[in-house]
Amino acid sequence: MYNKGPFADWVPKPLMLLLIIIFLFPMLAVMGVYTSNTTDIAGALATYSEYISLANNATTIGMAIAVMIVLRVKMRFRSKEIITGSAIILAILSFVIGTTDNPLVVVTASFFIGFFKMFPMIEMILPVMFILSPSGDRGKFYAIFYPLTIGIGQLSAYLMSNLVFTSSWQAPYFIMSALMLVIAALSLIFQHNQRFSFKMPLYQIDWLSLGLLAVSAMCFNVGLTFMRQQGWFSSPLIIWTLLLGIVLLLATILIQKTRKRKLIKFDFILKKVNISHSLILLMYLGVYLASTSIFVQYTVGVLGYNNLINAKLNLWMIPGIVIGGVFAFYSFKNKWNLKYYIASGFIAFFLHTLMLYLLIQPQMNIEYFYIPMIFKGAGMGILFIGIWFYASLDLEMNDMLGIIGILLMVRTFLATAFGGVIIGWATYQGQWQSLNNISMHLDAGYFANGMSIYGTTQINAMLASLKIVLGALCWFIIPILVFVLTHHYGQFNYRRLILFRKVIRGNSIKGYKFSNQLT
Repeated sequence: MYNKGPFADWVPKPLMLLLIIIFLFPMLAVMGVYTSNTTDIAGALATYSEYISLANNATTIGMAIAVMIVLRVKMRFRSKEIITGSAIILAILSFVIGTTDNPLVVVTASFFIGFFKMFPMIEMILPVMFILSPSGDRGKFYAIFYPLTIGIGQLSAYLMSNLVFTSSWQAPYFIMSALMLVIAALSLIFQHNQRFSFKMPLYQIDWLSLGLLAVSAMCFNVGLTFMRQQGWFSSPLIIWTLLLGIVLLLATILIQKTRKRKLIKFDFILKKVNISHSLILLMYLGVYLASTSIFVQYTVGVLGYNNLINAKLNLWMIPGIVIGGVFAFYSFKNKWNLKYYIASGFIAFFLHTLMLYLLIQPQMNIEYFYIPMIFKGAGMGILFIGIWFYASLDLEMNDMLGIIGILLMVRTFLATAFGGVIIGWATYQGQWQSLNNISMHLDAGYFANGMSIYGTTQINAMLASLKIVLGALCWFIIPILVFVLTHHYGQFNYRRLILFRKVIRGNSIKGYKFSNQLT
């Protein structure tokens, strides 16, 4: 009979808990690209930063592809085999990135790091889910697990940035490679040899659809990431990669309709209101997440901060993430309306954006950014939990894995990449317009050395452009709130509708009482 825990029976329970932490934290932290060190890697490899962004998105795509087959892999291999094998592969891939000078190798290795990290993550998440929520309450589990994972991501970004600052850009990869080997050794020692279920073959997996979807996502990745660098749609590379991505996605959908064992039930995305609505919410969220590029341009280009200072500043998101988790816990416990919970997350992002709009100027103390970062963390925590909870309502396990893969790809890659394209275009156009406006006033003056004011002019144009984009993002909250507040989120008060109809028709409602009970 299968042992519910991942470890052997002779391992004491306190040691089991410690081993889960030792296994889970590095697995959550290992990445193809550590985002706080993007400029360091691009500079060391003497390449465009778009290649590093491409690699970062490739990690997410690999994770999304892996989650679609994670259950079949779990039924084929033992838990020890999954964790040991994946950890060794992750160690090799991290070492490869740390020793290469080719950005395409970084992109390829990053994709496979995302793919292979998902299997051991699930092996550790399952016992954590049982510990945090023995009754299987998804809301309670999300309220604890998501703040934990997002917080670990921010903390690891700071640690890796500090490591790069004191040594070299390869150091995080060598350390993660060593940690993965330690995890593989601990897995061989402490894990049991039992199977989760009867052995199932892997040939029944729809590998063709899986490959087509992966290539399609990578085509979108190339098109959206290099769009600005290649001159938008004037580049044949952008046009053909986006068209190829669309064609391969349509081919995947058509193939899935003919399959007996469907990898992804695409019809669920249109038929299930909660899934289609959640995808739109994720696209809205992606625009706000992509606004991070504005903040980085300001702190690096104007204030002169380095990656370490930015990573340290991002640590102030952790209190906000914790606040979002506590708010979610009590919201699900008391069964508050999900509509207002999700709306509060977007309002937190609006407050973050508004404060940045008001604070941006040529000189600013770092302490003024602490509160905006707390609001950003709260918005991330609330929306990651709330949107994921709503999307997974009434989904069975067989349907959930494929849908989760799509949602993960949209949330962490497609939405932020698409939002980044919009914000990048708006910032670029705003900066040129601002330079044009400033030059009109400069033409009327006389300067002995015109180059002396070039740097100041560039900074002023950048500040004006960032202000314009942040102001537009502040107004963006209005259509978002209208979209959120007009949706029922599975909680519809029919009694209130009846009373509303009576009022419209002019009938008396005397003797009726408004009830907040949701049916």
